[in-house]
Amino acid sequence: NIINIKTEKFIVILDKNAANNHFNMLNTCFEKNIINFDPSGDSQKISNEDVLVFSFDKFIAYFGDFNPYFAMNVLSKIKGVQLVEKSKKASLDGRKTTSRKTTSRSKTTLYVRVRMTHDEFKDRITLGGVFCDECEDGDDVYGHGTHVAGTIAGTTYGVAKLANIINVRVGDDNGIFDLLAITKGVNYVINAHQNNENKNSVINMSFHLEYSEAMIKLVEECTNNGIHVAVSAGNSYIDACSVTPAAASSVITVAASDRSDIMANFSNYGSCVNICAPGVDILSSFIESDTDSEYLDGTSMSSPHVAGTIALYISTFGNLPPSDMSNAITSLATKNIINEIPDNNDIYLLRVPQ
Repeated sequence: NIINIKTEKFIVILDKNAANNHFNMLNTCFEKNIINFDPSGDSQKISNEDVLVFSFDKFIAYFGDFNPYFAMNVLSKIKGVQLVEKSKKASLDGRKTTSRKTTSRSKTTLYVRVRMTHDEFKDRITLGGVFCDECEDGDDVYGHGTHVAGTIAGTTYGVAKLANIINVRVGDDNGIFDLLAITKGVNYVINAHQNNENKNSVINMSFHLEYSEAMIKLVEECTNNGIHVAVSAGNSYIDACSVTPAAASSVITVAASDRSDIMANFSNYGSCVNICAPGVDILSSFIESDTDSEYLDGTSMSSPHVAGTIALYISTFGNLPPSDMSNAITSLATKNIINEIPDNNDIYLLRVPQ
């Protein structure tokens, strides 16, 4: 009966010193092809017979199709395995609704998906990698990433108007992606950061998936490398600690407020939220043309305000380790101003350094 169960995709995270024995077992006993992921920009699709391996500083991760019973009851018990988790789908945290002017001297690199030819990003954008299946190129045809990038670093709408943008595409034309695509993108960003003389790197993650220990480990790898990670709290009006990457302690988790300094009625909340930023009726770049703009709502729109502020802070005051940067951004914030917070815990409102 077990043999006939449909296979599903799992991520397995294990100690580096256990990897060789584990891969030998998979190759010999289960006839899986072991393929090392190249973080240079190749999406590298895998079949059911393949295991795609990612090398991180503190662990090895791999994705493969396995019988769920085998994955959860056999793989998970092998020595050196830290966790086994079924791959999850991600959801974006922005939606359509019915400029903030700052200046920037930033030499910061920001990783986000974007319409490459939009006037908001001229001469400051390059394609990093395309990590979603069925995606022909890095161009954004969904709009979410371009809007986010415009808030971070757009010439008109951006907080950090001179920051460099690296387009990292993990979502398809409908904005759909999963943990495998995220892992590819994260592995690419870490590799690019490690090989770049400029270590002023910021990732914006305006999405969420159900609570995932693997996702937490991925963002911890980013912050352990000195990469700043701003993430959306989520739009489900629930505790942000129940979704990832918002639940990760190493990131800056951003809730949404409106123009009346009231917490948005869709925003997630709770102890995992670090700060609040504008997330209602946010005007930024969009995708119908190279001059297009659109109003969107969501914590997806809040998070890029923080990502841009991190870039601006770096250009103004210098870089800090991610944990210190989180404290610095919070210390600059306006306190005791956000109203109608569901759990009655005070959340500070982002203030952009001048």
